[in-house]
Amino acid sequence: MNVAVPAALAPSMLAQPVALSVPLPVAPPYALDPVGFAFPALAEAAGTATLGGDREMTLGALMTARLMLAGLPPASLPLPERTVRAERARHWVSALTMPQPARMALLRAMDASVGTTFDAAAALRELAQVLVGHVAPAALGELATLGEHLRLYYEQTP
Repeated sequence: MNVAVPAALAPSMLAQPVALSVPLPVAPPYALDPVGFAFPALAEAAGTATLGGDREMTLGALMTARLMLAGLPPASLPLPERTVRAERARHWVSALTMPQPARMALLRAMDASVGTTFDAAAALRELAQVLVGHVAPAALGELATLGEHLRLYYEQTP
């Protein structure tokens, strides 16, 4: 059944762009700058992982990465605050269900987050090796990048 299209609704007329007299600004002048998140791949991997061990290992890795980041500028939390955070995170990880090697690697990395030595970078490398096959490669890449930042920071800091 063919229906005649009125001339006012012809496709050629609908496809024409509307010209604006004033260009729209990118963002309003009063808008806040967007907030960046340090570990988007880890957060995405935690959100998309199946319930159980893989998700809990990914959440533990995200928590550990955030603990490690707190020791670097611009945050550079004082040692007592980092110690309290690491101790509370250790209790939380103890309640999660995951294979024992992953739990031990997470706990070692959380302990290393309090220190100011190369132990933190080495603990992150060990954690990334344990999580291969359980966590998305992009998330493991973020852990590796953080480990490299830690290593470089501690090399340059007396």
